[in-house]
Amino acid sequence: MRYREHIPIAILLVLTACGSAGDHGGIRTDQDYANAMDVGREAFDMTRAEQAQAQFQTAYDRALLRDDAGAIGDAGYNLGVAQLGMGDARAALATVARTDQALKLRSAIAGPELELVAMAAYCRLGQYQSALEASARIHTGDTALTERRAFLTGLAADGLGDINTLRAAHDALPASAKPPLLEQADRAEIESRLALREGAYDKAESQALRAITLRRDILDYRGMARGLDCAASAARSAGQLGKAAAYAQRAAESRAQAGKKA
Repeated sequence: MRYREHIPIAILLVLTACGSAGDHGGIRTDQDYANAMDVGREAFDMTRAEQAQAQFQTAYDRALLRDDAGAIGDAGYNLGVAQLGMGDARAALATVARTDQALKLRSAIAGPELELVAMAAYCRLGQYQSALEASARIHTGDTALTERRAFLTGLAADGLGDINTLRAAHDALPASAKPPLLEQADRAEIESRLALREGAYDKAESQALRAITLRRDILDYRGMARGLDCAASAARSAGQLGKAAAYAQRAAESRAQAGKKA
């Protein structure tokens, strides 16, 4: 049995394996695989991306031992997310390619969530056109995955200065009746970026500040620093250079601490 849920420190989702141990006269759970997935998920929840990576690598290796396409896809996806959490976008892309190849070898098709890992990695590397190309390959009816796709599309479009695609990404964000904090933060950030492109600097700053608070509340410090960048850009464009410098310094200090942790 597998289930999905939002996680606070990354821009994606993580999958967890669960099951009962032992032989009850039927299919037996591979407890080594299940344990590695569960421990990795717990480590990721506690923002221990390096420990999570090690566990998901163990799970991936176990999935290869089992010759289990479903397990390979899940573990490969989680491994890529953990690598993103460690700030290693190139490793995440390599994991996506390796997992995709392993699935093709077994006549299986990778799920849309694996392409989302690639999108996120491309955005981290500034390869925004590649991120948009990955976005075009994603087809899903899953609301959470659709939201992530729209957000990452918005980031990539903004990186390219493509305001039309940025607007389309904004309009594609779901309007949930009771949106989780992650969804609220994503919307605030995209609205900030769009307002900045449209010259509405006060709105851009206020939405960036909203995104900053929401990212902090879900322990997404990388995203929080990105929000501070947005606030700095808005203040700078409005001619408030002192405020812009303060936002930029705050972002730099947060990132410096993240680097120490990594």
